[in-house]
Amino acid sequence: MDSLILTNRKQQFGEILTDLDYESFKYEYERNNDRSISFTIFKSTENADIFDTITNEMLLLWKDQYYVIKSTKPIYDGVVLKNEIEAKHIFMDFQHHYIDKDLENEELNTDEDEKTKPNYTVEEYIKYIFKGNKIGFKYKLVGTFNKRMPLDELGGKNGLEALVEGAELFGYIYFADNKTIYIYDEETFYERSDEPIIYKYNNDDAQVTINTVDLKTIIRGFGKKKTKSETKNYNPIKPNDLSYSGPFIKEGTWRTEKIGASYTKEFVCKWGNERLEWTLKKMSKGGVLEVFIDNQSKGEFECYSKNAETEKIIIASGLSKGKHTFKAVFKKAKSGVDYKKSAPCMYVGTSKSTVLNLTAVLKGEDVYHTKATYKSPNYESFGHLEAATVYDDEALNYDDLMNTLVNELQDEPVVEIATNYLGSVEDKHYIQSGDIKENSLVRFIHKPMGYNVELKVVKITESHPIVPKPVEVEFSNASKDILKIQLQESMKIKNMNNFVISERARRTNQIVSTSNYSDSVGSVLIGE
Repeated sequence: MDSLILTNRKQQFGEILTDLDYESFKYEYERNNDRSISFTIFKSTENADIFDTITNEMLLLWKDQYYVIKSTKPIYDGVVLKNEIEAKHIFMDFQHHYIDKDLENEELNTDEDEKTKPNYTVEEYIKYIFKGNKIGFKYKLVGTFNKRMPLDELGGKNGLEALVEGAELFGYIYFADNKTIYIYDEETFYERSDEPIIYKYNNDDAQVTINTVDLKTIIRGFGKKKTKSETKNYNPIKPNDLSYSGPFIKEGTWRTEKIGASYTKEFVCKWGNERLEWTLKKMSKGGVLEVFIDNQSKGEFECYSKNAETEKIIIASGLSKGKHTFKAVFKKAKSGVDYKKSAPCMYVGTSKSTVLNLTAVLKGEDVYHTKATYKSPNYESFGHLEAATVYDDEALNYDDLMNTLVNELQDEPVVEIATNYLGSVEDKHYIQSGDIKENSLVRFIHKPMGYNVELKVVKITESHPIVPKPVEVEFSNASKDILKIQLQESMKIKNMNNFVISERARRTNQIVSTSNYSDSVGSVLIGE
């Protein structure tokens, strides 16, 4: 629908605006940034009542999307009264939702000397910033999000600020359908357009801009964070898991009355810096036993108590990753105890009790399953340019993490291409509003420059559909999207000792009137 409809916040009425200056109308979109419409409306005898109701914070409905009037500028020149209107997409009202700090995690005078930053996934981050909003905003995640990022704290900013900050941190793209904000990964967001740009077929100009601002040559990363279930009391060892030497009574509380009898367990520490917890069973017939860890004595322990009790003892700390051995040997009766007619015992425990257990005491880098550092082949050419550390919640081993780092690192110059789109010369078809969309992936072919790549739309400026003005489009390309061009250009940079060379295509004979395109770098004028 090409009409502009005026309504209020409660949508109690709807009026089609008339007497617009359609030449002044603009729809503007920029990826992860602004989205707005602007126009001028004249007051006439036919629209006087509606004209007078146009005020800030009223809503405009345009192509099924609501825009909030944020700026009005009435102008009277002595003859005509007009109003210049600017309205922002309603998703930008998310700024009216304020996200408080997470006060539950505020601490004072804790025992921890150094507090590590918590890591968040995209889902955790988005869920937090939308939580508790009272103005009706919802979100949907579309795509795959594996990145985990460390953040000092959440909150302390409005919803829109947090949404934009998250896009910078996690690399997602947000695009709103009214008050539902979709969060996309880049691959899912873009769709291939049916409208290619081909040199000498529908364009006659191409410009290349090379940017090394975001160039990085080295990146560190960490894999999935180990969980408590993986590291704390993760290997319970019960009496049935032990090896026995000598006669043992294996009923009730397992025990032996034979001096010199022993029980042994070889166990594996998975992570390193681990502590071994031993459960010592004490009863009225208990004697004295000696414990060995890796054939080194840890001392003698009494398993006598007038009343039955269980004592948990950290028998070893700082155990290294790998195999270790625990051994308990029954040494003697406890001195001064009257066992009467019973023999002294060394107790093990009941069949379901836990005798031994392991807990890994981890901090810093050891908290993660794996870590890696990737150095680009361009490191020697460009020097040490370190990228932000990556936390990949899906990486459990070195190879998976290294693959993520290679894909994440922007180690080639970013190349931007500007070209004009003239439409087909043969059938005189020119691109109209809506032919290229906010999420279009456009094929660009330019044989003289050796380019055959797909370009991603990052900015669109459209006029009103009834006005035959060209659509202005800007493209941008990340390393993996335009690798062929970047390899060509980065070789030039390296050969010229880091001097950035920009190359501009030679303008060929004009195909159509020059009014169909612009010389502005980074923009495309489409159709007329």
